Amino acid sequence: MSPYGVESKTSPIEGLGLFATQSFSVGQKIAPYLGHTTERIDPPSSSAKSATYWLEIKPGLWLDGSFAENPARHANHSCAPNAELIYDNTVNEAWLIASQAITANDEITFDYGFSIAEGLFHPCCCRQTNCAGHIVAAPLRPALRRHLRFSRSRD
Repeated sequence: MSPYGVESKTSPIEGLGLFATQSFSVGQKIAPYLGHTTERIDPPSSSAKSATYWLEIKPGLWLDGSFAENPARHANHSCAPNAELIYDNTVNEAWLIASQAITANDEITFDYGFSIAEGLFHPCCCRQTNCAGHIVAAPLRPALRRHLRFSRSRD
C-alpha cells in the first residue's frame, strides 16, 4: 500500500492506472513523480517501453520515472483530467496535484501535454466526450482536429 493514498491497478483507459484510495481536494498534492533527471537533446525513443514514463521538465532536461518506486508512474492521460503534473524548480520535484475533487476509487489522470507531432503516434483511449482521439495537449486539440479534418482523402 502506498503512503500517498493511491494504488496502481487495471484501468479502463489503458493498462495500469493510478487510483485514489482516499479523497483529495482541489490543489492537494496527490503523489510525487519520482525519477532520475538526465540531459538529452532528443526525446527518448517511443519504441522503448520505458519511454512511456519520461517527462520533459524543460527543453533538454528529462525525468525518467520508469522505476517501480515512482508512485505516480501509472497515471494515465485523459482529455478531461482531474489532476495536473507540476514541476517545482525551487525544490526539483514533480507532483500530481488535484485540479478537481477526487474521491476514493477515482482514476487519477492528467494531460500528458504532447505536441501534435508526438500525439499523432499516440492514440487516446480516455473515452471522454471531448476526446481528441490522440494524446495531445489541451491547447493544441483544436489544431489537431483541423489537421485531421483537412488531411483526410477527398475522393
